[in-house]
Amino acid sequence: MHLLLVEDDGLLGDGIRNGLKQQDFAVEWLRDGQSAVHSLLHEHYDVVVLDLGLPKMHGLDVLREVRSKGSHVPVLILTAQDAGEERTAGLDAVADDQLVKPCDADELYARVDWTWAQLPSG
Repeated sequence: MHLLLVEDDGLLGDGIRNGLKQQDFAVEWLRDGQSAVHSLLHEHYDVVVLDLGLPKMHGLDVLREVRSKGSHVPVLILTAQDAGEERTAGLDAVADDQLVKPCDADELYARVDWTWAQLPSG
């Protein structure tokens, strides 16, 4: 499975990337919202793990932009923002699932699998 990880925190992103690779995911890691939009509009991914608090473009804006351009890639929001309004805003922006950081690594892997499996081709 080809996965895009969009996370600006270097230590956290490195840990997530390494853990996902150990789970046999092919992981591309980007650290800002503008790069994520460009990559999502020009590359194919099976699933995206998307942080919200990104430099250059907020994660919700990334999601809204790619959805407005017709992308249906499954998106799991991974965020430290745990206020109720933030969680519902992610789902309103057509995320497929979300998880609040810090999270258990096994739960993250299970949710990535579940998010991808919700597609008819998954």
